Amino acid sequence: MKRDDLELDMTALGASQTIGTPGIRKAIVIRADIGPALEFATTQGTVRAMFPIVGGEARGIGWSAKILPGGADFANRLPDGSYAIEARYCLEMDDGTPVMVTNAGKMVLQADDSYFGRTRAVLEVPDGPHRALGDAVFFGTALAEANDPDHVYIELWEAPV
Repeated sequence: MKRDDLELDMTALGASQTIGTPGIRKAIVIRADIGPALEFATTQGTVRAMFPIVGGEARGIGWSAKILPGGADFANRLPDGSYAIEARYCLEMDDGTPVMVTNAGKMVLQADDSYFGRTRAVLEVPDGPHRALGDAVFFGTALAEANDPDHVYIELWEAPV
């Protein structure tokens, strides 16, 4: 069987059934406000970057939140100019509930000097009205526009289990 065969599923490897293609829905949109970056070449030959997250906002289905200052995106600049990223920051929901967000992935340099990214996000929440956010599986799309060093825009897509 060829590697690009679209009929390939887990039954080809011995499973008795496949659970099919997951459905997805856009669940959260985020604007992260970014402070001045710190970048430096390390003694290991890599380039490290820290993009401080100084605020922003998030909106989901039936809720909104502000991003608290103090988070950051810790990144490695790769030889092709892209970044391997891991951002950690806290939201404060409109009802006061705290949420810790970890969003990791890759941002790829585009011809217009913007960056497009794909990420996987994990939200840690206390028990209560927003518990479903902590149980969900999210993947994200991210945009850092060329002429806007102050913001990163993220859309998180949920794959209901």
